[in-house]
Amino acid sequence: MAHFSFRLLITPVVLTLVAGLTGCSNDAPRRHTAPDGRALGKVVGWVTLDGQPLAGAQIDFNNKMSRTCSAGTDENGYYELKFNRRTAGAPVGEHSVSVGLFGNNSEDPTDEPLPSIYNTKSILKTTVHEGHNVISFHLTTPKGIGEVAEVAEVTGLVLLNGNPLSGAKIEFQAEQDRTARGVTDPKGRYQLVFTETRPGAVVGPNRVVISKPGADGEETIREVYNVNSTLRQFVKPGENDFNFSLSSKLPSPKDKPPAKPSADSKPSDDGC
Repeated sequence: MAHFSFRLLITPVVLTLVAGLTGCSNDAPRRHTAPDGRALGKVVGWVTLDGQPLAGAQIDFNNKMSRTCSAGTDENGYYELKFNRRTAGAPVGEHSVSVGLFGNNSEDPTDEPLPSIYNTKSILKTTVHEGHNVISFHLTTPKGIGEVAEVAEVTGLVLLNGNPLSGAKIEFQAEQDRTARGVTDPKGRYQLVFTETRPGAVVGPNRVVISKPGADGEETIREVYNVNSTLRQFVKPGENDFNFSLSSKLPSPKDKPPAKPSADSKPSDDGC
């Protein structure tokens, strides 16, 4: 009987523990916040340069509404972002990102071997969400710089002598051979593509080239629109719509109205 009584005593205790554990599993996960209550997201990731881990780099997340959150990469290019010394993560929202090997050159502490588009003039941007974020950056040296260039959507219309120009090739050429391409549809509309996975054109000044070879391979559009193009456009972040109205010929002197005789003109001596 004593053994039976012992089992009765411990059974309620076990049931209470199980009930307590079950109740905790139904609670919402605790939010990760900064000391002032702002929501944070934990951020980790990897940084590579030309496909290789980038060790010893400093990575900064900059948010307009908060402080800069920083981390350093290890030998594998791995980083864990810190809000401050005691708190991991970064505020939820949009961030501009800078990556640099700041101060790695002992002879010249101001020397920065990485392209400026990753640090002083960074084009890197990302968004931090609540919870766990894995955000990696795969950087390239200037030869492959197009992979990380800032691009924006570009669409528009091409007319020739007032009519839609179908099947024309259009290029937006930015610096360092970063070219976006498109082809006009039967209505003369086009949409540019920078790479297979990135629609748009590089943000900034672009030289525009429009061409349409004929059946014999000869160019059918004036050189001023292609090999000697004078067309220029500035692509801005966001959506861009650029229209082009081309003409097939230069104005002819015959198209100009006859000049009116000036008041000072005098008849010739022969009376003609």
